[in-house]
Amino acid sequence: MVDLSVLGEASDVWDCWRFEPWSCDGLSGVYRRVAFIKAGLMGEVARYYADDYILWKYDPKSVDLVRSSWGPIKDVMIQRVLFVSDEDRFEKRVKAFTMGFRGYLETYRYSPMGEGYRKIKDLTPLVDKAWELVNQDVEEGGDLQGNDSFAV
Repeated sequence: MVDLSVLGEASDVWDCWRFEPWSCDGLSGVYRRVAFIKAGLMGEVARYYADDYILWKYDPKSVDLVRSSWGPIKDVMIQRVLFVSDEDRFEKRVKAFTMGFRGYLETYRYSPMGEGYRKIKDLTPLVDKAWELVNQDVEEGGDLQGNDSFAV
């Protein structure tokens, strides 16, 4: 069982970027839904969503379980699942639903402060910042304090 749930203590990072606590079937972390709206002269033309999951507590077989059991969600174009790992190894896998017409599921494995990937360059700095805040707290020996001055 991979358990880096200490990252959840960096709530300032997650709240600032509109992530909410999330757990299901032994998976635990944070989640957000981002809306993309295409507008024209006549108003809104299209709206679709992207779901981002950052998971820090999971079973090692969870990556395969997510890939095999998660399906398309109405109006969600992409589901990105970032598994935070204690191994310094980056992994990316993409699954298309109906040749991509019903969306995509992308799973990534990422180690805090590790080498990132351009498709998740918006998520990896958040994990790194949360990791820094948690480790800073451990070094200082106190409770995790709010930090409004972080920049990602």
